[in-house]
Amino acid sequence: MKNSWKSLRLYATSPAYVFGIPALILAMMVGVSIIIVLIFGIAVGLPLPETTSNSMHNNVGALSAVPGFMMAVGIMAVTRNFAMALAFGSTRRDFWFGTSLGFVLSSLVTAVSAVGLLGVEKLTHGYGIGAWAFDVTVLGNGNYLVTFVSLFVMSLLSLFLGAFFGTIYRAFGAVATTMAAIGFGLLVVGGIALAVWQRVSLFAWLGDWGVWAGITLGAVLTLVAATGSFAANRLATV
Repeated sequence: MKNSWKSLRLYATSPAYVFGIPALILAMMVGVSIIIVLIFGIAVGLPLPETTSNSMHNNVGALSAVPGFMMAVGIMAVTRNFAMALAFGSTRRDFWFGTSLGFVLSSLVTAVSAVGLLGVEKLTHGYGIGAWAFDVTVLGNGNYLVTFVSLFVMSLLSLFLGAFFGTIYRAFGAVATTMAAIGFGLLVVGGIALAVWQRVSLFAWLGDWGVWAGITLGAVLTLVAATGSFAANRLATV
């Protein structure tokens, strides 16, 4: 366990990068949403009319802004730090657990940041102009718990996906990484095909679970990615 903490400290060597930038990206996403509303306001006036403002509740920027960066963080964490961690005495298991704990902390900071931004948004009623970035449908229409859990799971999934592909690359090379990416793509396509085939029962399930259905699916995919990265990490070479 002691060596796992060493790997965690190695992961957090640049706290602004692994903790600060995701929160900054979310804040920038809010800024972009405000700019879009201001542009609309040139034509329809500010604050936006209710019908126009309501369309902003379909904004999905909160869930699409940070996954790319988080995947890059996951890739860098397992490719850049692995040899150094082993040189400091960590085992492969210690390295994976320490880095995974870092992933959890990054996801927590991102989720807390999202909840804070949601609070500001609701307090100012869309920054006084009807700009909605977190009080949106995909995040439970301003539900703090849904917002927190959604951003936490999304961040953790992105980090572990990055770690999975990064570990595959480190363990088996570029060809295996490409094959893994293709396999993951086929898995996604297969899931979509299954959803279309079972759309009647799926829609009934979605109706019962609402936004928690997506959160549950994300949690399952996170577990799969984490398990895959752990298995590949056991075979990785320095």
